[in-house]
Amino acid sequence: MEAQQEVDWSSGLPGDLLNYIGTLLAVPGRICFRAVCRTWRAAIEYPAMPTPWAVIPRTEGCSDSFTVLSAPTLNSFQWTPPGGLPARCVGSNAGWLALVTVVPEPKHIRIYLVNPITGARVDLPPTPCWIPDSSPAVVERELDLIVQKLAFAPRPSASAHAAAFASLGGRTVFYARAGINDDDGIWRLLSEIPKAERAVRRELDVAYHGGKFYYMDTHGQVWVADMAAQCPAPVPFASFACPDLPRQVAHRRRGYHLAFSGDGGLHVVWSTSEGDGVSSSNRYHRPAMLVMRYDEASASWAATASVGGDRAFLIGDRSQSLSVPVRIASPWLRADAVYFTNIPLCGLLALGGDWRGVWVFHLAAGVITFPTEDHHKDLVLNELELDQDWPKSVWFMPCMT
Repeated sequence: MEAQQEVDWSSGLPGDLLNYIGTLLAVPGRICFRAVCRTWRAAIEYPAMPTPWAVIPRTEGCSDSFTVLSAPTLNSFQWTPPGGLPARCVGSNAGWLALVTVVPEPKHIRIYLVNPITGARVDLPPTPCWIPDSSPAVVERELDLIVQKLAFAPRPSASAHAAAFASLGGRTVFYARAGINDDDGIWRLLSEIPKAERAVRRELDVAYHGGKFYYMDTHGQVWVADMAAQCPAPVPFASFACPDLPRQVAHRRRGYHLAFSGDGGLHVVWSTSEGDGVSSSNRYHRPAMLVMRYDEASASWAATASVGGDRAFLIGDRSQSLSVPVRIASPWLRADAVYFTNIPLCGLLALGGDWRGVWVFHLAAGVITFPTEDHHKDLVLNELELDQDWPKSVWFMPCMT
């Protein structure tokens, strides 16, 4: 029997039909449509949604929809979480979002990873919860205690994934993974954070890099756990103390983010905030933001004016950080810069002004500006005020895999 030749049916469709189909699709569908082949790519224009994107919930607590907004153009589309239940975003990595939602009966928290472009989803183990009130403010507060932030490995699947989250309520870090012998569908305790002798950081950070989870405890100690190990156990990696603050200062608000440069170097992005223990008069004599790099050879930290010349850090949602290669990710981004939103420093910068949204810290110059040209500033200010709850935003870099 003669073998049948594979027919490229996609290239034979009329261009006007392809164009019409494209007009019916939302942004994620248009992106997937254009990825099929060259003919389909040429049939419709790419959505004017250059990266980076900000994912902004409609309401506090668990939101039934999110605004996905392009920071460079301010174009946006609405995205609805899968499964029919409102959700809260607690992490972002390599084109995937980490979401949590409260399931009413029996009451527990469902945790899952989702790719908003392709619709792919990976369910993580559930965790029990007790939330006394279903009001958005109470749900927001309780979920913030239970799952402070979730970090995960890129390209997750049901059979191969690794995730860890920091829980402020119990001062603990939990992990779950698939593809290893201990894959039994539960969250395992990675570490219990020792209680500080005084009020230090009220939020914890956990990050994934190179097959390992890193987290900073309330004393500034950075720990690392290798997910390739049979039984991951955290070991001390580095101890951080900001050199521009006296040791007696109690850091009551979040101002520390873990981020990695292209060469794998660990950085801490430190920023001031309201309630950080520094008086208003002294705060003006200190930098609003610093980027510190850890040198493993000397076991020391030093302020840096560059993160390799090819990277930008995206900081958001209090404890979210992304390291982005600017030449690949977006021509809008500038190397050796920190783009940030939804951290306590934003509140200080907004005092006396109308600006909300995105700020950028230029490492070499040591200054913070708006990430836009002056002649676009008024337009951007007006657009960003239109029904956008920036304090809940999370950075997102779309990806098909």
